[in-house]
Amino acid sequence: MASIVKSSLLRTPLRAVWEVAGYQTETLLWPATTQKKTILLFIPGNPGLVEYYTSFLERIHKTIASPSLEIIGGDKKVYSLEDQIQHKVECIDTLIKENGPETNFILIAHSIGSYISAEVLKKRPNHGISRIIALFPTLRDIAITPNGVNITRLVKTVPASAFGIAGSLISCLAPPLRQLIVGTATGQSGEGLQVTAHQLLHASVLKNVITMARFEMETVKDLDHDFYSTHLDKFILYYSSNDQWAPKDHYDYMKQHFPKGTIHLCAENIPHAFCLEPKHVDYMAEKVKSWIKDDIASAN
Repeated sequence: MASIVKSSLLRTPLRAVWEVAGYQTETLLWPATTQKKTILLFIPGNPGLVEYYTSFLERIHKTIASPSLEIIGGDKKVYSLEDQIQHKVECIDTLIKENGPETNFILIAHSIGSYISAEVLKKRPNHGISRIIALFPTLRDIAITPNGVNITRLVKTVPASAFGIAGSLISCLAPPLRQLIVGTATGQSGEGLQVTAHQLLHASVLKNVITMARFEMETVKDLDHDFYSTHLDKFILYYSSNDQWAPKDHYDYMKQHFPKGTIHLCAENIPHAFCLEPKHVDYMAEKVKSWIKDDIASAN
């Protein structure tokens, strides 16, 4: 990561391929300008395309405006949930080697990224992770949520290869036509439409999405109560009633079992895919700023 910064003109975000434990990781980077830093590592949800969150991370960077804050968002094209967890553990290990053992980490995660971030903390409890902000978190029983039921039915009946074939056909279309079709079908616009049309709809990515979804449905079930009780002070959990992946009963469950936790229910009923709507991006970036600005100041 240091070599990326040194070779760059520092027009942020920097887009580069970062080698982590021998694997290439497509990365967005907003580098710190001080030696002692807090690293905000962003862990996206499925489909794992960090470009969906560029505006969100840029907004955090601008509103906090701290020279000691470094923001890193990266994704690796892997197919299993455990591989995703191990990759993020290796990111932490690599960053500690580059920046020193006193580095302070804040993990911000969306959707299944929240589960991944919790598993990273389990594997690296003494590696400087001071805060995990879990946005619209899928931490338990995904398969029986409204969207989980539909996805489970889908992945059981349609092979991942079929999505790969569909992606291959769509990716053959001229980019303007592809974008027009996707925008008409999804109602998306702006940055979200660009990412969906030109990065998501490819054979390998779609197969990865479906395969990851299958692992998520099979793996994310019972909550590890002992773990959350031990590390409750590190977590900020943010739910919405307008979420079919982490519905309000998940918020109620966490409030009931962890009454002393920092657990919020969105007052604006923002949907799960907040990153697709600019006004939701701005709202969530302001929320994150309010939660972490003091952490950054005290750490540096």
